[in-house]
Amino acid sequence: MNNKITLLVGSILLAMTTLTVTQAMAETMAETIKKRAGAIAEIKGFLNDSDPNIRIAALDSMLKSDDTAMREMAYSMGLNSADDTLRAITLRNKFNSLNVLGINFKLPEDADEKIKSTFAKYGGGIVLNLRKYDEKNGRFEFKPNYIGVYYDGNISGLMLQFDGGSCNGNLTFNEESIYSGDVTCNGITFPATLNII
Repeated sequence: MNNKITLLVGSILLAMTTLTVTQAMAETMAETIKKRAGAIAEIKGFLNDSDPNIRIAALDSMLKSDDTAMREMAYSMGLNSADDTLRAITLRNKFNSLNVLGINFKLPEDADEKIKSTFAKYGGGIVLNLRKYDEKNGRFEFKPNYIGVYYDGNISGLMLQFDGGSCNGNLTFNEESIYSGDVTCNGITFPATLNII
């Protein structure tokens, strides 16, 4: 009987100790979360500052951060910003994390057999496999899915341009945060889109 009482008292003491430790950890975590939320709110405030230099500096710091949440927030706010400078800076940084660009074509309603045949040949789009990207000048090197040779492309402001031998394109990052424009393959031009988000 004494063993059962000792075991019961021990179990109660262990449960109380565990509860106390858990409560202390939760309070510490809550304090950390509140501090982090305050810091995030302050940084977000910098992105909305009336001084464009402060907005640029805040965005650049967030994009270069080791903190994943900070970078993702910077991508989201930067790509959806009304400020084209912030959007362009964000795009330049976003390409550091991309390996593939999947560009989709739209088949025109009045397409003739030659256009339909070219559309089918490329499967309704192309894929650019990125090998190198230089954030400083916006140049990238890619290999298209239709040939094994590497070509060059460029990002300048909100524009993306590439020449891949059989296909070349000019796309602009639009208000819907999607690249849209035209891609010409084998002399046939298709309306095209590229989503990088």
